[in-house]
Amino acid sequence: MELVTEGAVNDAQFDLTPADLKAIEEHKYYLSQRRGAEVSIQEAMEDFLLNYAADWHSTKLRQDNETQWQEIEKHKYLRSEAEGRDIGAATAAMEWCEKYAHIWRKERESLERNGFVRRTLILKNSRYLHMQPSSEVAMLARKFDCDVYVHKEGMKYFNFLVEGRPYLNLRSVLGFLPLGITVGDRLEFIATGKEAAQALNALENLITQDVGVEGAGST
Repeated sequence: MELVTEGAVNDAQFDLTPADLKAIEEHKYYLSQRRGAEVSIQEAMEDFLLNYAADWHSTKLRQDNETQWQEIEKHKYLRSEAEGRDIGAATAAMEWCEKYAHIWRKERESLERNGFVRRTLILKNSRYLHMQPSSEVAMLARKFDCDVYVHKEGMKYFNFLVEGRPYLNLRSVLGFLPLGITVGDRLEFIATGKEAAQALNALENLITQDVGVEGAGST
């Protein structure tokens, strides 16, 4: 079953960055192609971390350093032009690191920059408090050519962490069942793939309709 519990995820290797998750999603695609069947995100993550992560991180570090130096060179040029003198590489690097490095990295490492569509929704439709594993929501997610994950504050069941935040594969058989959601809860969805935006639009239409069920409560 494509699921880990909160207690099982205590290794730092499972706390991913958005760039890590993008790489794992790409690995999941190629691994599925090689095996001739779709593999789960859990299988792809384990295989990637075991066999490819070290080389990938080494390559990424080199690319990041090269890109940062390009940004520093741009900063050096602009500052030198403004002052009418060459401020020097050391000064340019120090200024850029102090003023802009954190902004650059936050944008570069964001989910959006790494190909994910994000949507935060408020649950209004109490029908979905009692969904079975073959729920309408999970079935809807499977209709689209993309992967969809959901985050809820305090959730105990998840497939992985991204920057310390747990996410569960919405296309799994468990769907919403383990979330313990109630009407008014804030849910964050992220999706990646050809039909990511369409999937999130469909999910928004489905769960934000204000349709109640008499006697509905939390799971």
